[in-house]
Amino acid sequence: MAEVRPNDVLRGLMDSADLSAEDLAKAINAAEETRFEKPGNATGRQVRRWLSGETAQPHVQSLVGLMDVFQLSGDALGFTLSGKRLRDLAAFEPTSTLLVETPDQEDHVRRRSFMLAATGNLISFAFAPLPSGGRIGASDVERIRESITKLHAVDDLYGGDQLADIAEEFVRQIEGAMARCLYGPNVEKALYRVIGELHASAGWFAFDSGDQERASRNFDSGLRAGLLSGDKQLQARIWAYMSRQSWALGRATETITIARLALDATRNSRDHRLTALLHGRLALGYAASGQKAQTGNALAKAEAVLDRVGPDPVHPWLAFVGPGEVLSAGALAYMDLRQPDKAARQEEQAMALRPPGFRRNQFATSVHLAQCYLADGQVERGISMAGEALDLSPTVNCPRWAVRLGEVRDKLTGLDLPEGAAFVERYDTVTAA
Repeated sequence: MAEVRPNDVLRGLMDSADLSAEDLAKAINAAEETRFEKPGNATGRQVRRWLSGETAQPHVQSLVGLMDVFQLSGDALGFTLSGKRLRDLAAFEPTSTLLVETPDQEDHVRRRSFMLAATGNLISFAFAPLPSGGRIGASDVERIRESITKLHAVDDLYGGDQLADIAEEFVRQIEGAMARCLYGPNVEKALYRVIGELHASAGWFAFDSGDQERASRNFDSGLRAGLLSGDKQLQARIWAYMSRQSWALGRATETITIARLALDATRNSRDHRLTALLHGRLALGYAASGQKAQTGNALAKAEAVLDRVGPDPVHPWLAFVGPGEVLSAGALAYMDLRQPDKAARQEEQAMALRPPGFRRNQFATSVHLAQCYLADGQVERGISMAGEALDLSPTVNCPRWAVRLGEVRDKLTGLDLPEGAAFVERYDTVTAA
């Protein structure tokens, strides 16, 4: 008789995600429906049998559902699978599809999705409750806004990789609620506004993850929702994102044009933080096109308007905009102007002024400062700063800046320095882990 062994690996995964046996069963069933277009039939009792080891060979569809929930291969779920099971699973790869809990009687509008954080731990994210029928009111919209704020709090800490999935799924849920519920004209505009905000967020998260096509698609959808809501602030926000994306893609003139459009459209109703951000975008475009005087003017305007910024942002997504953000924009601009000494000084000041809680931005600043030091010939300081960025990297999932840290590693490989070799060795160890 085969020995019964508890599945401690699966139990650890469930504990990390704060999932009960019933929660996991619902998530598996939703995953199977997404994958096979037919709901699964897993139960909490079955999950407990897996945990105890009484069932050591779950059905293939249940295993595929588990793979999708935890984003792991079948042989990493703690089961001792037969050769046939492993061969059957070889045709499947874990998908990034978000899973939605099946509604129950006690909380028929609660939605929870699961994402894999940079640390390898599962983070649960609960969407705002949406009505399953009847009317959608202003209080429902306000709860949606609270969820959007939470999304950006996760981005500030961990980076935006995989958050685009959550934002897009939330849009689908809101649109589904709009199709089955009643609402007045004011609520309709508010709903289009939050849909636009979610598309804006999804676009930024996709941009930060290096998926430019997906980012552009979300920006376009966000602008459409912004027009339907009549919200010029939302449109300006998306243009600010698009301007930054254009600069990253090497389109200097487009960077300037979009930032100017946003400034013109919100001239009489603009948030001071947004003004500072947009002048920073102008500086990037001017620098990329070699216009030194215009770059300096734009940065000076961005710094001047910050004097009128209040302690709390009017719009939560602008919370990151402060002296540190403007200084970092200046550092990027001066690097384009081939003035790494100025860039390094700007980024040093930016690091000192970064507010706590923006770990993702701290990681980006550290990586860029390392690049500035290396470009300025301050190799030892560059290595030291790259080391600080590497310390942050296991808890931040920001592919755009992770690629730049990899570029620092490659540059140091070509230098015959013991400190550089030590960093390269540590980088390879950390990234492999």
